[in-house]
Amino acid sequence: MTGRFDGTIPLLPVVAFVAAFAIVPAALLLATGTVGLGGLSGLVRLAADPLNRQALENSLLQGGASAAAAVAVGAPAGVFLGRYTFRGRSELLAVLIVPFLLPTLAVVLGVETIFGTGGVVSSVIPGTRVLGSGFGGIVAANVLYNAPVVTLLTAVGVESSSPALEETVATLGGGPFATFRDGWGRPAALGAAAGAVLTFLFSALAFAGPLLLCGAKCYTVEARIWSLDQVLLSPAAAAGLAVLLIGLLALPAAAYLALVARLRAARRSSDRPARPVPWGRPWVWPFAAATLVLGLSVAALLLAVLDAAARPAAPGAGEFSAFMQLFGPSVTSRLGVSTLAATANTVFFATVATALALLFAIATGFGLSARPGAARALRALVFAPLVVSPVVLSFALSQFWRPVFGGSSTVGVLILLAQATLAIPFALPAVEVALRRVPANLRESAQTLGQSPWPAYLDVELPLVRDGLVTAGLFAFALSFGEFTATYFLATPTFTTLPIELYRLEGVREPALAAAVAGLLVLVSLVAFLVIVRGGRRVEF
Repeated sequence: MTGRFDGTIPLLPVVAFVAAFAIVPAALLLATGTVGLGGLSGLVRLAADPLNRQALENSLLQGGASAAAAVAVGAPAGVFLGRYTFRGRSELLAVLIVPFLLPTLAVVLGVETIFGTGGVVSSVIPGTRVLGSGFGGIVAANVLYNAPVVTLLTAVGVESSSPALEETVATLGGGPFATFRDGWGRPAALGAAAGAVLTFLFSALAFAGPLLLCGAKCYTVEARIWSLDQVLLSPAAAAGLAVLLIGLLALPAAAYLALVARLRAARRSSDRPARPVPWGRPWVWPFAAATLVLGLSVAALLLAVLDAAARPAAPGAGEFSAFMQLFGPSVTSRLGVSTLAATANTVFFATVATALALLFAIATGFGLSARPGAARALRALVFAPLVVSPVVLSFALSQFWRPVFGGSSTVGVLILLAQATLAIPFALPAVEVALRRVPANLRESAQTLGQSPWPAYLDVELPLVRDGLVTAGLFAFALSFGEFTATYFLATPTFTTLPIELYRLEGVREPALAAAVAGLLVLVSLVAFLVIVRGGRRVEF
């Protein structure tokens, strides 16, 4: 890199990593599954299996219902936050990141605490118990997890609209509806559509929710693949079903990437003026109310988990007694691993995965400055593991790399690779967005003074995007810290993490201890969030 600069070279590490530990193993797994089942006819027979067909239907139904509900909840709030400026707006936008940082198991536990039997809301409004378990509970968890993402993407769309066009419409006598129709309506719909597609993808791949809230009758394809391989010991059928899963999600994934690319292009060309809330116009009130409801829902979710964690472990015990028991011998005897060891595993995996993701993001930022045209293809590449799905990713790593690395003793390496691969799509955009704001002439000036490109990048540009690096690192750490799906597929007792301990405690009917683990995970996520927003940092995609 200190010699003749070629923008392709810095992009090779992340391309090689994702290809070696996600794309190639997944492709080989899919090819093996297709051949092992006898080609297309075998896949058709596999899809015709009643349980597999039910899993496919569950993925479509849960994904579609969750996307519709998330848009209904999140899009009006996104319009309000994207359209108007008010005191506390930046803080509220930052708070909406929190659910996405939370482990999915913690969100599920929050839904059970709020809407389950004896829940905070269901005790007052009995009809809401339908949201505490089964299909209703799964959709509720998906909406609480994804509605803020819909809000943020809708707000980005609104902010991307042309102020000049709105002024022209107003000058010609157009009212609020005309301004919506001809000005900010289309970009708002674009952002809401991107949020809806992303919600569908995440909900169709839901794993923890169906397992805890409903059981086998609500399994998505993701959960069914896990069951075929880990429970029914039928890896060939699991690999074949993975082929159907990729086919199911390929089109929505392509649609999401196309929508986000349009949002990025529009956002770069827009500079919206501050616009105070016109409280005197009644049509603004429903949007403000939707924003308030969403903010209160996020706060209620966090408080519900923390309150459950603080409750006594048994009648007569003091508050926070469950935290004390977590690190006692009873948990070790029940699960075969201590909470201290699970915590150490969780911190180690998250730290190393974050370091890898950051190193790739830094090198990639250097390469994209010379080859900005490669950004779209690179984003599609690093986004691919999310479409492949965490379970299929872990399945492919297990089938392809475990024999190469030396068997079950190398499970820890596979967990690191899986978590790093899933963290890269979230670390890279934060660094890329931060670097895009650095004037290009700074590096050019350094090169004019005799510095070669790589040292100029390290000495001049990276110090200016420290906030972006902190944001990317903490975001990747929080996501890896709470990662459950891929880790659960691979983990052995020696490599148990806190999310897996939470799930196993739920399985052995220790709800108080499980709530304590969830509270610990939430506290770590909140610390990461507070550091991210300190000084006005915000995650951007």
